[in-house]
Amino acid sequence: MISQLLKLFGVNNVTKLALVFLVFSLSGIIALYASDILTTFLLKFIDNNILILILRVVSIFILYQVIIIITAIPFGQFSYFISYQRRLVKKIKLLF
Repeated sequence: MISQLLKLFGVNNVTKLALVFLVFSLSGIIALYASDILTTFLLKFIDNNILILILRVVSIFILYQVIIIITAIPFGQFSYFISYQRRLVKKIKLLF
């Protein structure tokens, strides 16, 4: 099972896999927290709940892309996540 995860994530040892999981989890938590702060601030100016929901989802997506790269730097996984981001951008471009 571990060997399948190593192959899926494209890493060669369990330590790097653990670091990848750590970066994914930390950046997700930080993005949600930052989005909560942003939407709480926007609630003071916008009364439309649907608009707030849309802005929250968009802000989570945008913040996550930035935060995952910043979070990867201290863990030495910058090159892994830069290539991850490039693949993601290519897939998004195919949608449009």
